[in-house]
Amino acid sequence: MRTLLSILEKAGGWHHGLYLKIERTPFMELVIEAVDESGPCGLPAISVAHYGKLNGDAMRDPEMCFELGAACGLHLDPFYWLC
Repeated sequence: MRTLLSILEKAGGWHHGLYLKIERTPFMELVIEAVDESGPCGLPAISVAHYGKLNGDAMRDPEMCFELGAACGLHLDPFYWLC
């Protein structure tokens, strides 16, 4: 999670409209994006997912969602994951 926090920091932090795509062949694309809705504790949320194509459609595989908290230092709390 430290790597993910570092990537967010270099991208200017969380903001509405945050969308980062990291491509590294031969691996699937990694997409980090702000979620429109807050997480379960009302904090800003992000989605982190690998994307591939299936029958021409973009598919998340897997996806995790995190709340971005700042109490006691910046941290991520997972609240959703789908494999």
